[in-house]
Amino acid sequence: MKKVDIKEVARKAGVSIATVSRAFNDSSRVKAPTKEKIQKISKELNYIPNPIARSLSKKSSETIGVVLPDLFGEFFMDIIHGIDEEAYKHNWFVILSSSHSKRNILETLVEFMGSGRVDGVILMAPQIDERINEIIKKSKRPVVLINAGDSVDINCGANFKINNFEGAYNITEHLIKTHNYKKIGFVSGPKDNYDALERAKGYYKAMHKNGLTVDESLVVPGNFLLESGYAGLKKLLNNKIVPDAVVMANDMMAVGAYQAAKELGYKIPDDIAVVGFDDIYLSQFLAPRLTTVHVPIQDLGRKAVLQLLEITMNKKKNHKPYIETLPTNLIIGGSCGCGR
Repeated sequence: MKKVDIKEVARKAGVSIATVSRAFNDSSRVKAPTKEKIQKISKELNYIPNPIARSLSKKSSETIGVVLPDLFGEFFMDIIHGIDEEAYKHNWFVILSSSHSKRNILETLVEFMGSGRVDGVILMAPQIDERINEIIKKSKRPVVLINAGDSVDINCGANFKINNFEGAYNITEHLIKTHNYKKIGFVSGPKDNYDALERAKGYYKAMHKNGLTVDESLVVPGNFLLESGYAGLKKLLNNKIVPDAVVMANDMMAVGAYQAAKELGYKIPDDIAVVGFDDIYLSQFLAPRLTTVHVPIQDLGRKAVLQLLEITMNKKKNHKPYIETLPTNLIIGGSCGCGR
């Protein structure tokens, strides 16, 4: 099948090649009826504009670089979905990159900033060290952060965060006030992860504020993966003091906890209550339904894209660093004992 070029579109539309190019770049110099005619003919001919040519003519790549800790798992897939959906609405492209170490994040940022392939970067990193912070601070391209700490310098960008502390505090207090649990265990996330640290703080604060002492033997380290939730609950159930309830720092670990409880013959919530955090799609299919903290994951991605476009397309004059913390809310299932 012969590939259709811009000359064929221009010939059939009865306009110049320059007019076709301007129409695809949404130039105000081309009247609406002409744009509609060119778009209609392009669809009929299956003509797709060359993105490289478009970026050269507009001096913009219309591309967003996205750096995430991982591309696997429901949480990251939901963020990607939100980013891609919003970018698509505005006819922008997305380049994805995952990084499993600070070195990889550093390399990817340097490449994105120096290559000219992207107009801005959306970055989600579990921990941002001084070297990464320095790149963000000096970057001429906007950087929008997702769930970064408060110490990051964002001279030309934004930081969208989840209120992890509030979510962990509220779900722990629900176990205390609604169900009168006193021995509440906690399986944490990675020790160098900002989200995990905030969730741990929320758990400790809820316990202390409600007059309960945290037994450190009931606090087990995890890493947000299913396997660590499985191992974490097994360790707690074999502990000298067995908890009445356990707060898992995310839903994937809660899924592992369900498996561990089943293997050891414990019923949820009759023998032990389990709650999670994130409200991933899978959580609603656990039996009993997992009580968890809803996080607006896709909204994080959408908001990051919209903010990046506002900065890049100069819709905001005298742009100043923007920080927004998104609230959480509880999703009550049967795993905490509600409805029992």
